[in-house]
Amino acid sequence: MPIVQISRIQHRRGKSTDLPQLAAGELGWVIDDQKLYIGNGTLADGAPNIGNTEIVTTGSSAFGAALKYLYHGYLGDPGKSGDATQRTLQTKLDERVSVKDFGAKGDGSTDDASAINKALEKIYYNAADKTDPRSRQILFFPAGQYNITSAIKIPTYAHLVGEGQDKTILYKTGSGNHLAVTVDNAGQGDGTIGNSSAVTPKNISIEGITFKQGTAKQGLSIDSTTSLYVRNCKFQGTYASGGADSGDVEFASSAAVTNRSTDALPSSNVVFEQCTFTKFMRLVEFSEDITSVRFRDCDFSVAYYGARLGARTNGSGGTGIKIGPRNIQFLNSRWSDIGQNAISVLNNGSVKNVVSFGNWYAKTVGNNFEGVGSIREVPIIDYNADECESIADYFERSDLRRTDGSSELNMAPEVQGIGKQVKAVKQFTLANNTSTATTTTLEFPAGSTTLGKSIVLNYKIERGSNFRVGQFIICASSAGVNYDDTFNESADVGVELTATIGRDDSTSLDKTVIVKYTTTNTGTAATMDAEVETLV
Repeated sequence: MPIVQISRIQHRRGKSTDLPQLAAGELGWVIDDQKLYIGNGTLADGAPNIGNTEIVTTGSSAFGAALKYLYHGYLGDPGKSGDATQRTLQTKLDERVSVKDFGAKGDGSTDDASAINKALEKIYYNAADKTDPRSRQILFFPAGQYNITSAIKIPTYAHLVGEGQDKTILYKTGSGNHLAVTVDNAGQGDGTIGNSSAVTPKNISIEGITFKQGTAKQGLSIDSTTSLYVRNCKFQGTYASGGADSGDVEFASSAAVTNRSTDALPSSNVVFEQCTFTKFMRLVEFSEDITSVRFRDCDFSVAYYGARLGARTNGSGGTGIKIGPRNIQFLNSRWSDIGQNAISVLNNGSVKNVVSFGNWYAKTVGNNFEGVGSIREVPIIDYNADECESIADYFERSDLRRTDGSSELNMAPEVQGIGKQVKAVKQFTLANNTSTATTTTLEFPAGSTTLGKSIVLNYKIERGSNFRVGQFIICASSAGVNYDDTFNESADVGVELTATIGRDDSTSLDKTVIVKYTTTNTGTAATMDAEVETLV
């Protein structure tokens, strides 16, 4: 067998600090960095510049050394780059961090809890850089289902961004109460938040993520957190219409959003905007110390209770339930398929100042999932603490009330308890020459003989060129009614308002207050605009 000898060709080699200017085409191997270089040649040879050029190998930092990024403007026009600075592609890519950079799959089968929590730890509370604002980057969740078996810990300064509801999904299975909790910048939660001078949870933003709880447990727990903003997120549980509630013991009932805070470290300044809450026993469960919460343009559906506030507050302090929830607002939101109260405020601790403004309450709220007229019907809003209001809310159930007494009689009031209800302005036509008292279609539950109604109508009546501005005050109970009409008018409009007790064919609790009118004969009907204020 012939022997083939391969000649050994040697090139320059040595350490990076000893690399000389290589001749044109000459190779140089840097032993310590494991990198290969070739000489550019001279300018006389036609080289654009002298020096050495690195040849990409497995030891090269391709992103850091070879690939560069320069802003080129719209449609890649280099002329629009202007004074843009060239950067490495590595630094450009590092501006956007994904959970997949830390091993999360989002494939609907892998347990991604560890990878997601690792990403949160490294970005937001890694000891080396947690105080450096440059580390507080957006953590991106690409579309997919991220299965988790343990709670996601959302720390101080976290900014989590997904691709939208039902696109980016955090789906929790297994044991443990919560799907996600807020923690301080040392990763400490609940009763240990703030220990060892850690920065308590604050300035947290969450956008475009569905939090899906696969067991009858809790969604997001807001723990001693200030300045939390949640937008375009969905909180979905496993509750089915008709299921009973589990009581007011902590964690006994599934809840989309809960809070754990102390009187020393309360939660405050929390905003939920354009979010969906569905299929939990309770959609909002606040009992511990939390203030200044806003729910704006949200959708609440399929629950035993909508928002349950102060159920476990006891005023004792030391356990986070001294004051309870205060200054909670529900604004321009939609409520449907809720068995009991949409909003229930318990008179415990110092719970107060709950406002419902411009909300839409469907006929499927407050009737135990049994339809309009259920004997187990309850108030849609139940205020058992002071300084509470319902302003310009629309109640579909009330508008479905029949005036002939035959069906769909809603005996539970729209709003009950301690507070004020201000309804949106409603317009009526008052027929001409009506000598018999005729209903305006304004009708209210009269309450019992001991729980009377205080009803105020701020109104304006126009008839031809004449008009009246007045206030119609009603004091009523199931036992009877008194009223007073105080007004000023440009000229006599020929309208008289009265109030009577109706629905006498049933029990005392079924009686209602009906506002009626008579008119003179002027040949012209009148129009009446009325805003109703009720002290509930």
